[in-house]
Amino acid sequence: MRRALRLWRIFFTHSLIQDLEYRVNWWMNALNSLLFLGSGLLVLWVVFTQANAIGGWSFDQAFTLLGVFVFLEAVTMVFLVPNLNRVPDYVRRGELDFLLLKPLSARFIVSTRYASVWWTPQLGLGLGVIAWGMARQGTLDALNIATGSIMLAAATAILYAVWFALTTTAFWFVKVDNVSELFTAFFAAGRFPVSAYPFWARALLTYVVPVAFLTTVPAEAFSGRLEWPWALASLGMAVLFLGASQLLWRAALANYTSASS
Repeated sequence: MRRALRLWRIFFTHSLIQDLEYRVNWWMNALNSLLFLGSGLLVLWVVFTQANAIGGWSFDQAFTLLGVFVFLEAVTMVFLVPNLNRVPDYVRRGELDFLLLKPLSARFIVSTRYASVWWTPQLGLGLGVIAWGMARQGTLDALNIATGSIMLAAATAILYAVWFALTTTAFWFVKVDNVSELFTAFFAAGRFPVSAYPFWARALLTYVVPVAFLTTVPAEAFSGRLEWPWALASLGMAVLFLGASQLLWRAALANYTSASS
């Protein structure tokens, strides 16, 4: 574990050095993050001018959920897209051969080798929105922070596992861009609490595409309204998806025909 963390730090530092050569891009993405948050707030304001609650959620609770969504969107842009979207290219060009020969887990390398540091301001912005929403609700205490952080970590694990599994299908289908775009479209539904959607959509976003566990459950934890069965279910889903993605990865490697064969 210590060795893996040291290597991840080296990978991230290398990406940081590369990205800081173009510092204007960092500031531009910071501005884009503010505009992204502003557009989300505008949508919430418009919705709450027509209703006092959305699916039983107040404005402050929905605001906290928006912070969770902004944070996970940043995780996607900083860590997942720069790394996992390269997997199809590794397979198609035969570059995976060199990664498999290294004395380290190939999954770890393809998951951590790059980072898009330009999007890091959005990470802090998302956490700031969560803290602000908690303060407005009066739930900014140690228990809610700890519970919410655990649920947010579980949500991050689920997001990574799903994205990793989708890109792993490139071993069989090669072109999987449309699959990732489809998941992104579903993930966008996480801007609002799952309870705001019709029954069939709630079932879809909970049991088929786990959007509820990505945004709604962590936001409920930060808002002090999370029920323990859902907390346990979120942890179970994280373990389940991580395990399933690992099994899929092993099956993909077992059927992989290297470029040198």
